[in-house]
Amino acid sequence: MPIVKANWVKKTLGLGLAFFFSALTIYAPFYSEPALAHAEHGDEGGIPAVSLKAKLPAGVSLQVVKSTAYQFAMSTDGQQKIEILGEDKRAFLRFDGNKLFADLNATGWHRSRQPGGGPVPDRLKTKPAPKPNWVLLDQQPGYGWYDPRLLNEEMAHFNLGLRVNGKPLNVRIERREPTPMTGYWRPNLRTENIPEGLNAMVPGLSGNMFMLSRLATAEGDFQVLDTKGQPFLELREDGVWLDSKHPWAKQTELFYTPVADSGWVKVSETGTITYAEPRLDAKPKKASQTGEWAVPVKLKGSDKTSLLEGELKWQRIEEPKP
Repeated sequence: MPIVKANWVKKTLGLGLAFFFSALTIYAPFYSEPALAHAEHGDEGGIPAVSLKAKLPAGVSLQVVKSTAYQFAMSTDGQQKIEILGEDKRAFLRFDGNKLFADLNATGWHRSRQPGGGPVPDRLKTKPAPKPNWVLLDQQPGYGWYDPRLLNEEMAHFNLGLRVNGKPLNVRIERREPTPMTGYWRPNLRTENIPEGLNAMVPGLSGNMFMLSRLATAEGDFQVLDTKGQPFLELREDGVWLDSKHPWAKQTELFYTPVADSGWVKVSETGTITYAEPRLDAKPKKASQTGEWAVPVKLKGSDKTSLLEGELKWQRIEEPKP
């Protein structure tokens, strides 16, 4: 069953048919393949990716990501009407605002259920094709699905058909040679400034993900402040809350549904959150330099601010010796 990015946790939808984006993100440690290892299935001829020349409308993001196999992952701003077309040019997925629908009578829907193409029920192989049977899956602005063409190593490129607000759009998908990885920026946290009742860590070797946990011993709710001293995250006793109206809300890569009456929305039922912290992504201009970053936190209602400080260093990957 398809999932979305590795930094999204699965949630079963009402029909048990899909997964959505979530708050918790754990980056896998870097590792290198043995020199004689075979390429993973779907990698021969290059890695499938959205063409750099593709022009998607504002508010729409489309990526090819790797989970158990290559798949598409799309997110929207909840203001679009987008239909995803299958290999037969028939729509099988539809985003209508923040609602997600599937046509259960479309072969594309069943093909998208497994890597390489799921089985198509016999009832859909008759002609003429059955009429559309659109059902509501859930209210969410993003989804991930498999496409058999992503695993077809003999297909150098193809077009993914969309209809965006009623207008047809073909997005070119092509295979690219992977760029050799010579190193990566590694954020490190200095732990001496962490206030009592709070845990903090950088969960991956690279990237700008940051994990915070409010402990049961905390004397109150913690606030994470921006560069102007304004809170955009709160670790409360009943979970973690995000100010969805804050300019950094989308940069956190947390899943949430905006509400009209209040900017604060719950993004975790527990006291732990992993989010994309913009300040951990401030890379120096040169690999020889060391970057510095700081994330201010404080107890809600307190005037005392603690700086969770760290550094960003370039970690070179050494080639294995023969």
